[in-house]
Amino acid sequence: MDTKTIMIPDEDSVACPFGELLKALGKPHTLQILYGLGVRSPLRFTELQTGLKIQPKTLTARLHELTKIGLLDRKSYDEIPPRVEYELTQKGKDLGWMFSEASIWAKKYGNDLKSRRARN
Repeated sequence: MDTKTIMIPDEDSVACPFGELLKALGKPHTLQILYGLGVRSPLRFTELQTGLKIQPKTLTARLHELTKIGLLDRKSYDEIPPRVEYELTQKGKDLGWMFSEASIWAKKYGNDLKSRRARN
């Protein structure tokens, strides 16, 4: 199936067939984490926290959620000090097209968002 094809269950339904994914992706910092790990991977917790400027409690929650739904792998090393790294699974990498499409959209309309925010 073409990744740009939107599947709708039937003509009468307006329910989003991937609502749960959107709920997960819509949480604060989730897309930034996925994007960051798409650019450079694996990354340690502190690298993500410093690079994305996310509070540790929030980052911990998002990493746990993304690991639970299979978008990230968490690898822990038996070292002192302990070392934990995160990287995208294939399932997570397959969402990369979203960032490509968003980049195209932002180049076309990105400044429009800034100007609308400034007027409101």
